[in-house]
Amino acid sequence: MTMMDKKKIVFMMMAMHMISVSAASRRTVRMAFASTSSIRDINSSTSFRNNIKTFRQVTASTTDIISEDNTSSSPRTSSLHTVMVKRNRQSQNFREGAPLIFGNSIAATYSENGDDDSIPLGSLVAVYVSRDDAQKHKGKKYKKGKPSNEPVYAHTNYDSSEAAQHHATINNSQLIGYGVYNPHSMYRVRILCHATQHPVLAKDSKRKQKTRVEDHDSEILKSILERKMSDAMNLRLAMNLPSESTDTYRLVNGEGDGCSGLAVDIIGGSTAIVMSSAAWCEVHKVAIVEVLEGLLNDHPSYNGVDIDIIWRNTPSRLKQDGYELSFESEASDEDDTEVIATESSVKYLTYPYSNGQKTGFYCDQRDNRLMVAEYCRDKRVLDLCCYNGGFALNAMVQGAAQCVGVDSSQDAIDAATANAMKNELDPAKVSFVREDIAVYMKSAMNEEEEFDVIVLDPPKLAPNLSTLDKASRKYHALNRDAMNLINREKGGLLLTCTCSAAMTQKDGGQYFLNTVNGAGLSAKRRVTLLRVNGAAPCHTQSPASFPAGAYLTAALFHVGPVGS
Repeated sequence: MTMMDKKKIVFMMMAMHMISVSAASRRTVRMAFASTSSIRDINSSTSFRNNIKTFRQVTASTTDIISEDNTSSSPRTSSLHTVMVKRNRQSQNFREGAPLIFGNSIAATYSENGDDDSIPLGSLVAVYVSRDDAQKHKGKKYKKGKPSNEPVYAHTNYDSSEAAQHHATINNSQLIGYGVYNPHSMYRVRILCHATQHPVLAKDSKRKQKTRVEDHDSEILKSILERKMSDAMNLRLAMNLPSESTDTYRLVNGEGDGCSGLAVDIIGGSTAIVMSSAAWCEVHKVAIVEVLEGLLNDHPSYNGVDIDIIWRNTPSRLKQDGYELSFESEASDEDDTEVIATESSVKYLTYPYSNGQKTGFYCDQRDNRLMVAEYCRDKRVLDLCCYNGGFALNAMVQGAAQCVGVDSSQDAIDAATANAMKNELDPAKVSFVREDIAVYMKSAMNEEEEFDVIVLDPPKLAPNLSTLDKASRKYHALNRDAMNLINREKGGLLLTCTCSAAMTQKDGGQYFLNTVNGAGLSAKRRVTLLRVNGAAPCHTQSPASFPAGAYLTAALFHVGPVGS
């Protein structure tokens, strides 16, 4: 059997220690634990399931690299775990679909046959709320100076002799759903299955939990993941994804698809990139990949296609979730294997196996790229913070007279230039310049350059609320200078974007629009708002937690002529 005949699954875990196991196999599993350091191949033993077991054992034994709590691929317990939440307005939100339970919403936790001070990290929990308004659960009190993410409620372990009493309390309570527990996070429970939204699945999970069979938590979790990911796939098929013109899209989008902390992108119809930003994903990575592989094998669009699965994570987000990854620095073996991504019939070279900045592809701007391109025929276009040239390439395909892309990263400029060549665009009409966009705009103003359409899509300038004031001044200055480059006699269009959730959500989005309006006043240019878009619809959102999942704003303005 040749390498092309073998199924490949690639795990790429940023900031993870490298592990290598070799054996004769009929299926090749490329498990690359990648930080910025290295990529290695692991040839599995006889089957994928056996390989999963090997991975679990090897990972769990690496105690010198990762803490014991973090190494298990599933919680090392067969206990039954219950979280009882307080009966108030917040618990009603949980019943109606809110996915995140904070510590101060919990009244008490219970573990049958447990022996820890808390429910272990990543454990599957049944979440209940008492039906009795008068029923009280005495919890711990915050101590002065105690961090807000420390448990503030009582945890009770009980054995079979005490089970009847606790089961009576639970049976008299209302099941909210099933989720995964994290004693170290402000998000104490991430609900994956709401009883109101998935009553049959919740009932089946409750039945499985009562059987007390070994590893029942794993089976319940897999059933929930299968349902959630299957629903996500069917939703994308309803959006005509994938299609002949687009093979790159977001398949699973965290809370929008009921999988808080987990996202999956399909790149080029051949590669699935799993992105983990929550501790439970790291704990259950084996189950997640196993379920995803099975569903992709049955996907009607991928018959006969071997899809590589690449695992990535974000250490900073995991640290916020109380989970830290450790790694050893090793020599890097960069893998520059190309995967061609197609979006709206425009082709992009991507490098999903690479450790560098040119790794990924952002499909959240898909609809916005196509939308603004339709206004670019015979126009002169400026694409600021162009990254891989998405806006400029779409504009050229739609008949723009000339496009200039600007980015401060040489990798981005090289990628954009290569993408223009891949799409056989005229190099005399489209060019890309490495420069700080503020410097470029000032130079362009001095040379009295003008553009009919400008796209301003900077990186995240406001990572949190504390940086919002500073970021708003930066957005103001960039938009002011961009407006000064719009055709002075006829005016033109400005698509200005922010991918900062703090900016997008502030005052329901009005804050960002006011910032742009203020920039117009400074530039002495009249601005008219034409439309406001968010991320492409494959970046689904949960109405129960909206606007918490909203991060991208793309606002299209008309900038009037000077003196109008």
